[in-house]
Amino acid sequence: MIKPSFFILTMCLTMCVCAQNEQHLIVENVAVDIITPSQTVKGDMLILPGWNFAKERWCNESSLCTKALAQGYRLILPEMHKSVYADHYFPETRQDWRNEPTLLWLTDTLIPYLQKSYNIFTTTKNYIVGLSTGARGVVLCCIKTGQLFKAGAALSGDYDQTTMQNDNLMKGFYGPYAQFADRWKNCDNPTTMINRLQVPIYFGHGMKDKVVPFEQTTTFYNKLVWLYPNSGHQLHCDGSKGHDFSYWDSEVDAILDFFAKHP
Repeated sequence: MIKPSFFILTMCLTMCVCAQNEQHLIVENVAVDIITPSQTVKGDMLILPGWNFAKERWCNESSLCTKALAQGYRLILPEMHKSVYADHYFPETRQDWRNEPTLLWLTDTLIPYLQKSYNIFTTTKNYIVGLSTGARGVVLCCIKTGQLFKAGAALSGDYDQTTMQNDNLMKGFYGPYAQFADRWKNCDNPTTMINRLQVPIYFGHGMKDKVVPFEQTTTFYNKLVWLYPNSGHQLHCDGSKGHDFSYWDSEVDAILDFFAKHP
């Protein structure tokens, strides 16, 4: 396996404070925003973007950041670029995608650094949200970090790449399915690792989604509740919505209500 080139032995960090409650970091060549509410912090929320989405889009195109800050959440927004939240990359990974942040960067570099340097993610009041590929990232991050997060929310995600064998993102990272079926099944596959998920998740999907089939969410959720019927997961599929911020914004209140049930 090949690790991305931006993993270096020492951490490069620069920071500027552009507003009273906003900090901009560079952690191993990856931009990270920290937005702190003016009132007492009641919890930390990691917000994961979709594939090739700027980290600011959650804030600019939905009410999530405004409402979460009003409720006292401190927000952490990493710039994940074209990441599919893979643990590592492979010889078959597209050359121009090998420097994208990985799941390993999130769990083994960013989170420990924020814990040590900023006292972030050091309490039990930690939450995680993601959309599209970032929803896949939510599940994989929760699997890898055990019970670090109290609850999560995953919207419009994909959770079993073996059922999307012609998906260009997965082929670009893992190579063709016909040649690397075992890799597709056993590397970074939430369904294969489903029994390791210990965090209650709010799952949502628009049933008119033309990018990621909504069955990715319903199938994964049904397997979860069959394995762990009392684990606190929640599912909402919207029959009128697609793969866009009109849908994702419509779920913000339900997500925050779900988090409030897991204090």
